[in-house]
Parts: sequence; C-alpha cells; structure tokens
Amino acid sequence: MIKRILAIIATLCSVNFAMANSCIMVSPQEISSVTCADNNVASFHILSTLMNEKKSLIVTSLSDGEINFTINLKNKKCDYKAKVSNGKLEIKGDKFIKILDIDLPPEALEGVKAE
Repeated sequence: MIKRILAIIATLCSVNFAMANSCIMVSPQEISSVTCADNNVASFHILSTLMNEKKSLIVTSLSDGEINFTINLKNKKCDYKAKVSNGKLEIKGDKFIKILDIDLPPEALEGVKAE
C-alpha cells in the first residue's frame, strides 16, 4: 500500500491546489500533528514509512462543508483551508507542503492508522 502511494507521488508533479475525493500532502519535514476544529468534513491520516518518517498526510473528504486546519511540523506551522462540495475536496494554503490529487477507494484507507 505504501509503495503504491510513494509510486504515485514519484510520478505526479507537485501542485499547490488539489480538487479530488482524496489528496496526499507531502512535506519536506516530518509532520508532528494536524489540528482541526471540525473533523466531520475531512479526515486526516499521517503515513509512516519503513524508516518511521512521517512526511505524508492523506486527506479524505467526509461531508460537505468548509474547515481550516493546521499542519504542525518540527519548526513550522502551515495553515490550510479545505472546502468539500459534492464530494470533491478542494485545499488551498501554504505552498511549503506539496498537494497531490489522488482518488482512493474508501477500502484503501481502512488499514491506515490515524495519528
């Protein structure tokens, strides 16, 4: 599963805007946590690699609405705004973290442990 996601990351070019059912956010630094006031609009899953690096985050749309969330890195906080309408997730914000569109079936995220 992780190898597949990393292959997708390697083949796609980086963007700062995403609009899909799910997206992956790739950081140059480790992600320590994600802060969000309302987890009913989108879910956040930090991915851990074999070397225990936590530099990727999967964001999945849950229901229509708008939220602001913050990704906490070791030395930086990155603010983003997510909007979900008709099942499509749109994320805008800090350009420090790359945002890549992916469309994963819900079954693919069942085994991912949320942190």
